[in-house]
Amino acid sequence: MKLGIGLPNTMAIETDRRLMLDWARLADEAGFHTLATIDKPAYDSWDPLVTLGGVAGVTEKARLATTILQLPNRNETLVAKQAAVVDQLAGGRLDLGVAQGGGGADYEVFGASPEGRSQRLEDQVARMRELWESARASDRDHGVTGPAPIQDPLPVWVGASRPKAIERAVRAGDGFLFGTRGAAGMAEATPWVRELAAAEGKRDFPVAGLAYLGVGDDPAAALEEAAHHVVRYYGELWTEPADLIHHGPAGKIAEEIAEYARSGIDLLLVFPQIPRLDQVEQLAESVLPDYL
Repeated sequence: MKLGIGLPNTMAIETDRRLMLDWARLADEAGFHTLATIDKPAYDSWDPLVTLGGVAGVTEKARLATTILQLPNRNETLVAKQAAVVDQLAGGRLDLGVAQGGGGADYEVFGASPEGRSQRLEDQVARMRELWESARASDRDHGVTGPAPIQDPLPVWVGASRPKAIERAVRAGDGFLFGTRGAAGMAEATPWVRELAAAEGKRDFPVAGLAYLGVGDDPAAALEEAAHHVVRYYGELWTEPADLIHHGPAGKIAEEIAEYARSGIDLLLVFPQIPRLDQVEQLAESVLPDYL
């Protein structure tokens, strides 16, 4: 299993240019496999693709990923163009992770309807791939809708949580993304995801998952600070914060991350919910070496 890290794009009140760029530089230099963003349009989070475009210029090695970007409430042509530009800026390091989202305010803020969003997502992924392919016809004298990404093809990962949506995600995507399902939940579902992929003829099909955490020598203090940001983001949690957020000293978190490595996934993306660089530093020192 490889280990990636989330960028602090959802902690906007405590995030600024310096923190974002220093966070990205530090994580890239440390060797994290992927730098990731998450998405909530009806919120004060930084836009996922704009954020990755910003950090592309200060990183060299890490993959850059949206995990996820809600797609059916956006125009797929615009997303395709933005993603291609980020891939160009990053030198071919973008993984475009998308999902349908839950509707509600995240659709209303864009003036979009959630009706038919499941089929719309599949159609949009197909359309983006068409746009990227046709964009390669541009030449010095004739431009078409584009630009084209560096990667051919640009990987599209799809996230989902419910069975029908997971089937759709595997059918449409080049990889699959679990949300914060926990190591046990990922271990239970990953074999089925791989069976679905094999049935689609997708033998080399990566599976990734997300986890929230807060690193600190005082577990209670780390949980309190991390939970503040998670509760602010979601409004209401579906479980107790302590059951959702890995918290405590880096050594304890390392033991818990090892459970994900045994779950069968290929990539774990940890999202520190404390907006300080020491989160990246402690993870890089005490956790990352086992996954390089």
